[in-house]
Amino acid sequence: MLMRPEMRRSSYLYFVIGLMQAAYLPFSGIVFRDRGLSFEAIGLIGAVNSMIALAAGPIWGHLGDAVLGRASAFRLALVSAAVGVILFAVGPYEGIPGAALASFAGAGLVPLLDSIGMEQLAKVGGQWGSLRAITSFSYAAMCILSGALVASGGAIMIAPLYGITALILIAGTIGLHTAPAIHHGARPVLSEAEAEIERSEIAGPNAEIAVTGDWRDRFGTVTLAFQQSPKLFAFLMLSLLVNVGAGLFYAYGSFRIQEVGGSAAAVAFGGTVSAAVEIPFFLAGGLVAARLGLRSLFSFGLIAMGICSVGYAFIDSPYWLALARSLVGIGFACTLLASVLSVRAIVPASLQATGQALYQSVSYGLAVAIAALVGGIIYGELGAAPLFLLSGAIMFGAIPFAWRVLR
Repeated sequence: MLMRPEMRRSSYLYFVIGLMQAAYLPFSGIVFRDRGLSFEAIGLIGAVNSMIALAAGPIWGHLGDAVLGRASAFRLALVSAAVGVILFAVGPYEGIPGAALASFAGAGLVPLLDSIGMEQLAKVGGQWGSLRAITSFSYAAMCILSGALVASGGAIMIAPLYGITALILIAGTIGLHTAPAIHHGARPVLSEAEAEIERSEIAGPNAEIAVTGDWRDRFGTVTLAFQQSPKLFAFLMLSLLVNVGAGLFYAYGSFRIQEVGGSAAAVAFGGTVSAAVEIPFFLAGGLVAARLGLRSLFSFGLIAMGICSVGYAFIDSPYWLALARSLVGIGFACTLLASVLSVRAIVPASLQATGQALYQSVSYGLAVAIAALVGGIIYGELGAAPLFLLSGAIMFGAIPFAWRVLR
């Protein structure tokens, strides 16, 4: 399926973005630490950057669905992300402004690529998990190279690795045709009685302060996505809870490896193990979801991540910590696959970039902001064990909520 003419372009894009991300994501936190920043400061930076991503995600979704088109918006996000990561690696002002720009642009990369991929998958009837497995494979392979280079040459090596792969990815978008941006004309004129009913339905008990006119259009396709997807809000709240717990692990798991004697290469090895394990679960996840349902797949992922988080609270060997990260690979594959498929089912096809961007913004924007800020304080004041036990407790505690929301 991935090598069919309709899918070759998407397969190429998913492969190269894995290479690009592996040059930066495993090292962003430990580079700040090596530059002398405290855990509390790193947590604050992570929280600010995540809030930037939270605000940026819907912007990129709107640009992709209603202004530039998905391919053009994706290219713009790529260029912006590359500039941000290069500034981070070079290190003016400790790399903080560059990381902020990378967070803003990065908020658009994955949802825009997923909307492009799903558009192509709809033509061939393929599974998104198989497409996403390509990214896990290239990420795992690139982590080996990037880990060795960063360990020997320092943070400056991130710049050429990310910049070159970003250029290769941009080249792959030349001639890419996606669905045209949607356009919405003027809203129909409602009678006073119809307008009053509409205000009452939307505002509920606060109908008397509802504003008439086109106030719902001020948030562009975000408003349309919530209007046309009644289950979207509950799903986003589930994603928020789960990714607060997961964010505690992702933000500080690399510090735990470093704390017990691991180097940048050991951190990258953990990323390789995790990404390699994701591959079979992305490939098989679609079949599991079809047979057992999305909530079973999602819950299985929560269990795997919860066990790994608890293990990180007690394991004190960088080698075993890296191997234990394989459980997070399982959990990430299962929960991400179930989440992306849920958004595809909940949100109309014409608003997929916006729907995926909202999911990414809440999951990797707001949730990670909370996790980074709270986690920095916990790790700095109490140490690793309380932080990772809290992460595990959130994972296990979210299972009943997931079982209900994803029915």
